[in-house]
Amino acid sequence: MPLGRPRRRRRSGRPVLVLLLTLVALGVLGAGLWYGHRVLSHDLHVRIATLEARVTDLSHDLERTARTRDRLAETLEETQAQLRYTEMQYEREVPDGDARRLLDLVREGLARGADPDRLAFMIEAGARPMRCDETPSTDLLAVAHPGRRRAAGAIRVADGRVTVTAEGATATDERDRPEDWFDVDRPVRVRFAQGGLAPTVVEGKLPLTHKVISGEAEYRFAIAAARRGYMEISVTRCAFP
Repeated sequence: MPLGRPRRRRRSGRPVLVLLLTLVALGVLGAGLWYGHRVLSHDLHVRIATLEARVTDLSHDLERTARTRDRLAETLEETQAQLRYTEMQYEREVPDGDARRLLDLVREGLARGADPDRLAFMIEAGARPMRCDETPSTDLLAVAHPGRRRAAGAIRVADGRVTVTAEGATATDERDRPEDWFDVDRPVRVRFAQGGLAPTVVEGKLPLTHKVISGEAEYRFAIAAARRGYMEISVTRCAFP
């Protein structure tokens, strides 16, 4: 009997050891959870602080951007007002269209040494009502072209001081064969020659108009298509200046 007692004592000590080991394991697990919670909490706190600082910076940037936008809007409005004023001033002081063309002609004349009083007189005379012949004179002009087999014509006006000639493109038939007249649907060139002066040329599709000053008269030309091979030249004489 005495030999069996130590075995029972050893058996009764095992639950205590298991309990101790369990408590130790729970303590280690709790310490790990506590440490992990602290690390995670610290990391989240750092991230939150970083994001809050970023939000603050962005808010400041947004405020600065808003102030800059307001200043730019003010500057834009002022610039637009200055532009409108400058455009109005330009329209008042700088001519355009016919007025600009007339101003350029006056400047060119003065640059070539023209008499300012004479230029002023010409402009004033141009503003007066024109005195013209009631009935224009009319002539037929044979138009020169590459396929013409006959000589081209010429007309003279202003007592022979102005000679008018014309040329155009050769008309063709439905088989593209050349005819003996010019093509009225294509551009023509009408040449006005005055003795001692460089000739002037008017080019385009008919009808055309042109003005020539010779002596104390202005000759107004109206040019239109006539019978085959010819154009009609109507000339109205007006007093000048």
